[in-house]
Amino acid sequence: MEATTQDCAPTEETIAAKAVAMRVNLAPLWELQSPGPDNLYQHPAFAALKAYCEATYPAAEPGLGSTFALGDALRTLGLPCSIKPPNSNRAGSLDEAAERLVHALEATKITRRYLCPLDWADTLPDIEFGRAFVRSPTGADLAVLFDAPRLARLFPAQTLDVGRLAQFHWFVVEEEVPLTEGFAERAFPMKHLMQKDFGEIDVHAGDHSAALTDALFGLLLAPWEAWHSDGSGDWRAFRIPWIHVETGDLFIRPKQVPSADQLSWTPFYVEEDGEQLEIEVPLHVSLYERAEIELSQLDHRWWARLEIASSSVLFTTPIKHFLVRAFFSEGMDEIMAHMTTIEAALGMHEDFTGPRPSHVKKLKVHERMAQRIEALLGDPQLADDYRALFQLRSKFVHGRAIASKVPSIDRVKARRLARKVVVGVIDAANGSLGHQSREDYLWSLA
Repeated sequence: MEATTQDCAPTEETIAAKAVAMRVNLAPLWELQSPGPDNLYQHPAFAALKAYCEATYPAAEPGLGSTFALGDALRTLGLPCSIKPPNSNRAGSLDEAAERLVHALEATKITRRYLCPLDWADTLPDIEFGRAFVRSPTGADLAVLFDAPRLARLFPAQTLDVGRLAQFHWFVVEEEVPLTEGFAERAFPMKHLMQKDFGEIDVHAGDHSAALTDALFGLLLAPWEAWHSDGSGDWRAFRIPWIHVETGDLFIRPKQVPSADQLSWTPFYVEEDGEQLEIEVPLHVSLYERAEIELSQLDHRWWARLEIASSSVLFTTPIKHFLVRAFFSEGMDEIMAHMTTIEAALGMHEDFTGPRPSHVKKLKVHERMAQRIEALLGDPQLADDYRALFQLRSKFVHGRAIASKVPSIDRVKARRLARKVVVGVIDAANGSLGHQSREDYLWSLA
């Protein structure tokens, strides 16, 4: 049988042995004092290291791209001569640099990590499902998750304020990504980009990776709109103002981490030595107490149900895409995304074009959708909510006058309805009806 990428993964013993040889080849570079040579790439010690890597590791192809990629990796590993005063304490150890460089050159896959601060979030329990978790990490935890030493060497003018960032809850998603290119192409994908049609549209791609979209979809299925207690009219119990990607690849330069100032803070007064001091604490949306209990149900068993549904024919439409899109949207765009989520879950081409089964009544498309909602969820009021929201949607799309501003209750209704419909389809996919064709299932509703 042909060996797979995983079968060929190096053992720890192999890594350890190669790290010893790598240390020998790195040592002359680590002995160079700051400020180092005028051109590191032309220094004999760098040329010898590059030649050794090219002769030993298939990922190290000859060429200008690999020269720059290797030089960048050495800087992030803490090459002493590349670190200017007063940051000399950021230099990396030779042993660690050798081991990490061997791991990077031998790697057949990486673990990519998406780090999402949950702005506005109230106190939440620890949650873990699939390869995602919600947690309130310590500053030391965040330093590891972000690979803080590497960021400090790449961006010496920026301080990663893990102390302030650790005051927030974090949603962290990981995915394993196979490595099929050499490190030069990973660091500088020039050839790939030159062949790319920048105007082409991948209809299955969203604003986020599939792994992050799936995990966000799972988190958003919790009934956040039912736990709100601040009366703001917005169903969201948290926001994600930015996402940092830790690539797990030594040869891909990370981006700077946005400042903690971009998260939401509020003044808080404490008394110290008889004086009242003003400090900043994270702003949060208060949730009902039952939220913590119900959130504990988001676990691996629950995730397994989502995976079953995701692989079923009932999820061949972009349901996840639009539910996540609604979370990141504002105003009427948010309501439109919720409505499109419902249409993706319960609509089909035959509703417009036919033919329909003989036992199915002829109905207007929006009325058929309303009847499917009632059949799926067993609640006539939710069907009426859809009818009212559909009228609002139609006025907006077709340019008819909307007499006044849309009340916040309609935003919440749209969110609640979209979530309930999606959960209903997930339940169906996990039941006996999940083995039908999508068309047969939807015709059975209305």
